[in-house]
Amino acid sequence: MKLNPTNTAIVKRLLVGRNSRPLKSILQRVEPADLASLLTQLHRLEKRHLLDALISVQRAGSVLEQIPESQLEDLLESLDDEKLARILKHSTISEGSHLLQHVEATRHEPLLINLDREKREKLLHFLNYPEDSAGRIMNSHFFSVPDHLTAEEGLELIRQRAQEESIYYIYCTGDNNQLTGVVSLRDLAIRSPKTPLKDLAKREMVTVPPEMPSEEVAQLVSHYDFIALPVVDSNHRIIGVITVDDVLDIIEEQATADIYATAGLQESDRVYSSISEKIVNRTPWMMLNLVLAGAASMVLYFFESTLDELVILAITKNIVTSTSGNAAIQSLTVMTRGLAVNDFQFISKQKAMVREIIVGLFMGTLTGTLAGLAIYILKSDVAYSLVVACIMAVSMVLTSIVACTAGSSVPLLLKRLGRDPAVGSGVIVTVVTDMFGFFSFLGLATLASHYWSLI
Repeated sequence: MKLNPTNTAIVKRLLVGRNSRPLKSILQRVEPADLASLLTQLHRLEKRHLLDALISVQRAGSVLEQIPESQLEDLLESLDDEKLARILKHSTISEGSHLLQHVEATRHEPLLINLDREKREKLLHFLNYPEDSAGRIMNSHFFSVPDHLTAEEGLELIRQRAQEESIYYIYCTGDNNQLTGVVSLRDLAIRSPKTPLKDLAKREMVTVPPEMPSEEVAQLVSHYDFIALPVVDSNHRIIGVITVDDVLDIIEEQATADIYATAGLQESDRVYSSISEKIVNRTPWMMLNLVLAGAASMVLYFFESTLDELVILAITKNIVTSTSGNAAIQSLTVMTRGLAVNDFQFISKQKAMVREIIVGLFMGTLTGTLAGLAIYILKSDVAYSLVVACIMAVSMVLTSIVACTAGSSVPLLLKRLGRDPAVGSGVIVTVVTDMFGFFSFLGLATLASHYWSLI
């Protein structure tokens, strides 16, 4: 059941009576994502009543898993250990692990002590994996069949389990839960019923260790078009499965991080973030931009006399930096995206850079020629306008080449240094482009004013 304004109003009214039977009935039918959206929009007392009701119907874990991280941390801090332990008790391993990583480490032991041994060990294993790793996003509940079964027995087991869980691939396991292969449903259906699964299993398969970064896992799933990937430990025992749903979440997070990084924003700066958090996140980048913009403006200071003599240069100088800046951002975006989705498996980085520089040369020549032609036509003084037009055209060609060189090389350099290519690239490339644009345009104008009396 989906929430709409009518049943939302009903839920709010029922919250006054707390854990009433009608309220529980509604909460058991509404999707977790809708309940999460409702929970974040309630005031403090209503949130407490709704959480109590969700705990009583054992749905709090699935709902809290859908809450944005910054808001989730505030909610978990408001819950005492007893309530949080009840939520963990009735949550899946995936839900419980998600909640635990947003709870202070000092609270882990009292929360886990009353859980059953198997669940506690799985959650502890999860906490030992690095953040943003395969182990943190895998689903420890998966379908597998012993490889000593026959095709007929395997099909019967699938019929029994299909109603209880999602089956992506049929993983075969041997002794001690070691992954021995994967079988297709088609092979199970067409082969002789008495054929052992070990004879049908495909031995060569792609697996990932739990320590692998989640970004690399996403790239593997995207590259091979898998629905799921098995996660295996050092003894090749299957310990979990990463599904395409998990990968979509990773890709969404990566895309958000890249977009935010190019704008100098922290990923935690969202529409629902507090004003103080937004100010704290944005101030350092604004200060950095102020310093770098000041450095670019210093170039103008060195050519103050030239600007005083030639007013037209003050009017047209921004054309150079604006056009070349756009070229730089285009190259930067293409290279950063190529690194993010592993496009460089199809072309070398050197060739990609050369292509961007050639494109910069062409675009600089085209835009520079058009801008110079426009200035020549608009100014009545033919000699004066001809010199300014040539300066504009040459400067735009040179600056576009530098812009595309910076846009394509800065992300690669940051990647080699072990830094995120998206973070800071835009600021660096923009400053380099602006400084060279001002320098080339005004430098050429200064040379022209010295050697040609026409100006």
